[in-house]
Amino acid sequence: MATRRRNLKLFLDSSVLFTAVNSPIGGSAKLFTFTDIKLIVSNIVLQEVEKNVRTKLHDYHLDRFFMLVDKLSIIDQIPNDEQILKARKVIVEKDAVILAEAKDSDCDYLITLDKKDFLQEKVFDFIKPKKILTPKMFFETQKL
Repeated sequence: MATRRRNLKLFLDSSVLFTAVNSPIGGSAKLFTFTDIKLIVSNIVLQEVEKNVRTKLHDYHLDRFFMLVDKLSIIDQIPNDEQILKARKVIVEKDAVILAEAKDSDCDYLITLDKKDFLQEKVFDFIKPKKILTPKMFFETQKL
């Protein structure tokens, strides 16, 4: 049976934040509706999503992006080179920094929509004891 823990900390991958900006309905956007869940991103995630919103979406999406950013906790850490190199051994290079940031952060879960790269046993092993889930998987494991 699913259990509900209060004050969970979720590190959002850029795919989740971008999807929440693009669509106000769905699991990614739903994450922003809970007051007892802390949503965490890094500056790298923010820069990537802002660039993609500006190039791929409409102007009104940029307003939504900034509205959602106000609900996020932004970590000001940069993983060291050694941690990034370790992450590169288990995930594609473009995602290694984000994986290393999530591992070094004070999060309980890394939330992503990138099933192909992140939902792999070697990646799970790398980030333990933290877990990697999609928004849907997260909602299924919690009583939300």
